[in-house]
Amino acid sequence: MKDCADEPLLRRLAKGQPTALEEFYDQQVDGLYAHLYYRVGRDQDLAEEAVQETFSRALSSLNSYDSGRGSLQVWLRTLSRNVVRDLLRSHNRSRDLIALWEQIDASLAQIFESLDKELLPPELLGREETRELVNMTVTNLPENYQQALCGKYVDGESVGELATKLNLSEKAAKSLLARARGAFRETFASLGRTLTKVSS
Repeated sequence: MKDCADEPLLRRLAKGQPTALEEFYDQQVDGLYAHLYYRVGRDQDLAEEAVQETFSRALSSLNSYDSGRGSLQVWLRTLSRNVVRDLLRSHNRSRDLIALWEQIDASLAQIFESLDKELLPPELLGREETRELVNMTVTNLPENYQQALCGKYVDGESVGELATKLNLSEKAAKSLLARARGAFRETFASLGRTLTKVSS
């Protein structure tokens, strides 16, 4: 376990402190659930089961966490991959999800080409599989990025309107929007790759 911002919490977890477990869970549960919900075919019960099993595996392998490979959030999502595979196999859900993500894979190349021009063109957003991946991507972004992207691309706000809503200068709003688009592209691509691995 390397030195990192999460180290105090990790040390408390390793000692079995109840407040540390509660803090760890509260920090990570919403993002992990959103990450797993689509991976298990939008099955709420299965997603909750995957969340609990991922936390269980994390607590039993705290010493395997390496901050050099990413945040606690990234580590949990990495651990969740095998959890998802096991659950899908045990519930005979793999075939349905493989078919879904084959459809998504067929759209990814076209989507990636479009991202430099605009967030996503209407004809792509009209596809159900694309909307699923967009929803997943947005739920995995920081809240200020979500606000910027939804304001601009869902609500159709101008940069000036966005700046006013977020209490920023127009220059700061433009910068935030640029960072949010970059984070969207990176997360979108990462989720696409992850989902392909999960369904294989």
